[in-house]
Amino acid sequence: MLLPVLFASLAHAGDKPVVLVVGAHLPGVLGEAADAVSAKLEGALEDRGTVDALTPLEVSKRIRGRESLVLETYALGPGRERLKEAQVLYDRAQVEEAGPVAEDAVGLLQRGMAVSTNTRALLDAEVLLGMIRIALGDEKGAYSAFRKAAVLDVTRELDAVNYPPHVIELYDGARGELAKKSPATISITTSVGATVYVDGKEIGAAPVDSLTLVPGEHYVLVRAAGGAASFESVVVTAGEKRAVDVALETEGLGTAADDNPARSRQIKDLYRAFGEYDEGGAVLIAGQLPTGQVGVQLYSPTSGNFSRALTVDPGDDPVGALVDLVPTVAGYLADTGDIRADRVGAQVLPLDVGTNPVLAGLLLDPPPLQDPNANPTVVVKKGVPWWVWAGTGAVVAGAGATVAVVLTQQPGTGPGEDPDQGTIVFGPVP
Repeated sequence: MLLPVLFASLAHAGDKPVVLVVGAHLPGVLGEAADAVSAKLEGALEDRGTVDALTPLEVSKRIRGRESLVLETYALGPGRERLKEAQVLYDRAQVEEAGPVAEDAVGLLQRGMAVSTNTRALLDAEVLLGMIRIALGDEKGAYSAFRKAAVLDVTRELDAVNYPPHVIELYDGARGELAKKSPATISITTSVGATVYVDGKEIGAAPVDSLTLVPGEHYVLVRAAGGAASFESVVVTAGEKRAVDVALETEGLGTAADDNPARSRQIKDLYRAFGEYDEGGAVLIAGQLPTGQVGVQLYSPTSGNFSRALTVDPGDDPVGALVDLVPTVAGYLADTGDIRADRVGAQVLPLDVGTNPVLAGLLLDPPPLQDPNANPTVVVKKGVPWWVWAGTGAVVAGAGATVAVVLTQQPGTGPGEDPDQGTIVFGPVP
């Protein structure tokens, strides 16, 4: 029977280590060109024959519905960890040590607002910083922290169960002061159809006219189809009317840090967050370094390890150089799909997080899924033997078969299309 053979073949393919291909970090490579680079990387992995490479579309199906969780974990994860550390120190009455950690948490969470739309952690960090300053006798500094927290959500109240009366009194004082001041208004213009978020709240499609805000620092994030985005921190004063024109950029996943260690941390945070919400499989990391070299490595969510990085001078063909490196790094995987112990690396490539439009698109503007009511199909790549009955396209499935399996040629054989790829459609025998 053909069907058992078919599913046995698919199961065998699934025994190979899985590698997720999610684009490359290449400055200036956008749109169809970025998609073409991703396809070449996938092809280089498949040609090696020892791994099963998943396309960005296949990867998108695996993480569908969890994109916002990936973004939050990436953007806010480091700040949340520092916030936890500061809370532990505060609970132990080590307030002098807690202060710098809380300030660090606030800074990290503020930077995270360039990607995330969740302000709860930042608000909590500002409140904790205020409490630490009260414990240190700095009520003026505490009031400033409480005021910044109230700017994010002037309606939020602190409950008496978790906060002492003096903290609530000072916080309410800051909140009341803001409520009494004349509100500011801002108008936001950007590309038509882009979605505007202010302080994590979705305002609607641009342009936004005369949005009322309390005086203080606000976070304006704009996202458009395809992963393009932009972020601005806007400080408004009482009664001010401000026009903000936001120019969309390709840096949908943030702006690269200034130094290599910080860039490495950004890439580490990004791919760890991505791997946390996938179903398993190593993730290919590829791109161009600040030095001009190109590099590749793998991240394994199973162990949390990164592989050794391979780098090379690309000459005048960075894409070709990346493709040439991929088969070697694929060999760093064990049969289990994890990185081999002798190929684990300590360094993460210092790539620019804002130059991978394919990955940005997966997280910010996921491609549409196939219609769930459509007939199920299985794509067969070249190299898989099928016996087709000449003239009808019907695959011989044996006498008495109750299911017809039809191999139809995919339309078109243009550049980038595989002429040996077809679609197998399952259905009742007519």
